[in-house]
Amino acid sequence: MITALAEVTGSGKGFLTVRCQQKTSCGNCASKNHCGTGVVSNALPGKVLDIRVPTDKNVAAGTLIEIGLEERTIVKSAVVVYILPLLFAMGGALLGQFLASLMSAGEGVIILTALLAGVVGGLVARRISQKMEQDAALPLNFFAYLARRPAILR
Repeated sequence: MITALAEVTGSGKGFLTVRCQQKTSCGNCASKNHCGTGVVSNALPGKVLDIRVPTDKNVAAGTLIEIGLEERTIVKSAVVVYILPLLFAMGGALLGQFLASLMSAGEGVIILTALLAGVVGGLVARRISQKMEQDAALPLNFFAYLARRPAILR
């Protein structure tokens, strides 16, 4: 389970709105002071994310909480976003190869069908990821109240 601290910014019926700062893995290694990417990541502020967390608990705004996301959720999302368009593009390339041999055409047909199928795969991936985002089986888990009026995340 991947956890993060978040500040409650609001609430509604069945959910909390929380704000947390996105962590980057860059800048945490031994050569962070000598690497250009590490220096840039330390110089720029982190991205702040506003997230809706489904819960039946009523928590006051300004409360610091811990939220968590299961690893399998991240793996499913990565497969949908990265692998699915790639598989579509590869299928399009195979279809293009078949069409090119039927039409006695060159590689342009193969490239075009691969690109078109990759775009279709990206659109399908977007649709699936939106459904996964709304799916009740994949929520962030709300763990605990930690503090009132935190000094961080402001």
